[in-house]
Amino acid sequence: MSDTVEGKQVLFGITDSVKTVAGTQVGGIVQSATVTKSANETEIQDEDGDHVAVIYHGAKNEISLEIITTETALDLPAIGSNIAFGAVTDIDGVDVSSGRAFITSSSSSQSGAETTSVSLTIAHYPAMLADGT
Repeated sequence: MSDTVEGKQVLFGITDSVKTVAGTQVGGIVQSATVTKSANETEIQDEDGDHVAVIYHGAKNEISLEIITTETALDLPAIGSNIAFGAVTDIDGVDVSSGRAFITSSSSSQSGAETTSVSLTIAHYPAMLADGT
């Protein structure tokens, strides 16, 4: 079936970069992906209690993936495993070409004759240097 666009163009589907990262971790079909940018916030007040500045620091990105696995024997990635994004430099506007990333959670779900699903959460710290630097 072909599509027809009326009104504004919208983005849908899962980007190839997300599929590449997921496929490197667990072979399968990506069902959903969520990318969240966050940082710590420090508000600065003057002697009257008025806010005069705000500082954002400690940038962190969180990438969550839901995958239906095509593997016959599943080994979930260990918590704390280092993730290398390889040739992928951008995931939905998040620059993953620098810093370090780690698996913060991994789980699998299976039931009866259903497919096996794997959920991964990856924490990416864009300013973190490699060990020993």
